[in-house]
Order: sequence, then C-alpha cells, then structure tokens
Amino acid sequence: MVRTPLLPVALLSWSVLFAAAATGCSSDDDEGALAPPDGVSCASVAGASDESSLVSGLANVGAGGCVVLTGSVTSSVPIVIDGVTLVGAKGTRPVLTAAPGTGGAITVTGDGSQLGNLDVTGARGVGVAIVARDVKVFDVVVSGAEKAAVAVVPGSEGASSATLTDVVLEKNAYGLYVGGAGVEVTMSGGRVSENGGSSLSAGAGVVTTDGAKLTLDGVTVEKNEGTGVLLDGASTRAVIAASTISENRERGVWAQGLQGTLDAPALRIEETELSKNRIVGMGGIALKGIIIVGGSVKETVASPVPTNLAATELIGDGVGIFGGSTDFKIERTNFAANGRAAGVVDGSEVGIIIVGGKVEPGDSGLKFVVQNSKADVQIPDADKSTTTSPLGISAPKIQVPSAL
Repeated sequence: MVRTPLLPVALLSWSVLFAAAATGCSSDDDEGALAPPDGVSCASVAGASDESSLVSGLANVGAGGCVVLTGSVTSSVPIVIDGVTLVGAKGTRPVLTAAPGTGGAITVTGDGSQLGNLDVTGARGVGVAIVARDVKVFDVVVSGAEKAAVAVVPGSEGASSATLTDVVLEKNAYGLYVGGAGVEVTMSGGRVSENGGSSLSAGAGVVTTDGAKLTLDGVTVEKNEGTGVLLDGASTRAVIAASTISENRERGVWAQGLQGTLDAPALRIEETELSKNRIVGMGGIALKGIIIVGGSVKETVASPVPTNLAATELIGDGVGIFGGSTDFKIERTNFAANGRAAGVVDGSEVGIIIVGGKVEPGDSGLKFVVQNSKADVQIPDADKSTTTSPLGISAPKIQVPSAL
C-alpha cells in the first residue's frame, strides 16, 4: 500500500484540482508504443496522449505502475505523481506544458515516485515540486518555470529525498532549490544553466538552505544570472565533486553561515573547476569547516561592485574568505588568471590553511592577500602578496529565494 502524505498548504489546491479531473484510464495504443524507457520496470502500464488520459492514468495505474506518455500534453491542471512512474515512451521525447494560470506543472507526493524521459515547460510556479522520499528524476529537461525548475522541500513527516540523474534545468527563474532539515538531494550529471533574474537571489543556479543536504556529482552549473551555487544556514551540508561551475554573473559558489569542522566539513569541493565567474569564484561569510581539494579556480571576472570601503571597486578574486570564517582548508587547488587576486582573506580567525597547488597572481599581480585578521594564516610566503592599503571587499548576505 502506498501511503499518501498530507500536502503542504501551498500544494493542496493542486491535489484537489487533480482529483476532480480524474476520469478513468483508457488507451488504444499498442504495446510497442507503450514501452517505457530502458531500465524502467512497471507493475502495470497505462498510456496517455492527452490531459484526460494522463490525469486518469496517474489516478488509476496503481502502486508500482507506469503512465507512459506517447505524445506531448498541455495540462490545464497541475499534475500529481503519488507513488507511481511518469515517463515518456521509449524512443520519443514528449513535452508536458503547463497551461497559463495553472501554477506549478508537477507535484510529486508519493514515496518512490519516478519521472523521466520528457520535457517540462511553462510552469507559472515551480516546474517540479517534490515533497516525498526516494524520488527519482532522470533524463528530464525543465524550462520556463517562473520559480524554481525543481524544488525539494519537506513532506508531511518532515523528510524528502530525491536523486536527479542527467537532468537539465535551464531558462527558469532559478534552477534547483533544496530546502529544509530532513531534505537530501543528489544530482549526478546534467546541467543547471541560463536561469535568470534581476536580484542577487533570483537567477541562482542551485540553492540549498535551512539544513538540507546536497551532493552535486559531475554537474555543470553555468551562465546563470545570479550565483551559481548558493549555500545558506548553519546546518546546511553540501558536497560538490567533479563538477564545473562557470560563467555565473554573481559569484560561482557562495556560502553563508555554514558551520562544520575540518573533520566533518559543512562544504567539501573536490576536483571541481570554477572558472569565469564574476566577483568571486568561491567565497563566503561566517563559515566554519570548508574544504577545497584539487580542481582549479581561474579566470574570475573583475566586476564593479560596492565595497566595505564605501566605494565601487573592480573585484574579481578566486577565493574570498570573510567575516570571521575559520577551519577553512584549500589543498592541491590551482589558481590562475583571476581578475584581481588569487584570493582574499579578510577578518578571519585561526585555522585558514592553504597548501599545495599552483598559485599564480591575478591580473593586478596579487596572489593571496591576508588582511584585518587576528592570527597568522597558514599560506606559503611564495603564495602571499601584501598591499599598501586594505583591499575593498564585497561580502553581502544574499537573500534566499522562496521555495514555492
């Protein structure tokens, strides 16, 4: 038996519309046309080629069943997936479009649900909202959502989890939102790109907040109008591995308030390339327990921003460690051609360690600059630069966008 958790208030109206639209499943498609993608097993199969058959199929296919889209559908009601699988037919690429005024496109409410092999577009809210555990999303493209492309938030019992494999989130208000204690998301492969907005929080590629846990493995986060990856909150945890964070207009990776240790880091970035981001490749404020191992931070673009010196300066630093941050270790990471400095450490406490790797100066001739700090920072002398006056810094706390 599949247990249906209570929906959050923001999603309740979606399920009501869904239930009212359910009409019973029917399909004239032959078995070949109803074949799910390779690797997807189904206890039963229902075909869907329009809104009516899609809604009724999801309502009636039963636990472990699959609804297979054989053609593109425009839905006038949000679609709810409750413990079943919704996929495009093998060899096809259907598009699920949210009609104007319908809010979000898809809500996943049942544990073990799956969504794959299709495109989702046009949501007036979130493209795919997940409030369930053990959800799998694979080979899905989400575009045109007016809020997050995919949002994973706590369900009725306070826990949600999802695995995203080869998923593309592009040209939405922002990309992936992971928020809340008890929420865990792993994204493997895929891309988060060209999400757009007009503020520091809008247009973010990936947002993780309020104690959620995120793993990015082999993901490309690029060309977003806001921050590439935004991490917020003392108990938030993240691992970024073998990924590329590039050409984001408002910082590559930015963390604020994360609290861990070097033995149990709040953020670990390993074998990842951060390149051509604006202002700072990786930076943060009030951090503890951050490790960067391997990879590179390069070609950060110097951009004019207001600084703590009450002036607008061109800032383009590989790494920025600000606001009392401590227990921060960078090991075997290469720095090259950053617009201002390889890195700036400002207002730090003890426990900043930078060892190994190749550190080349930025365009202004600066390697790592340590200033306004209470204790010596462990950086080889050959990798440090001194300035006649402190550098201006830009370390605003970025407002986290809402989930739904």
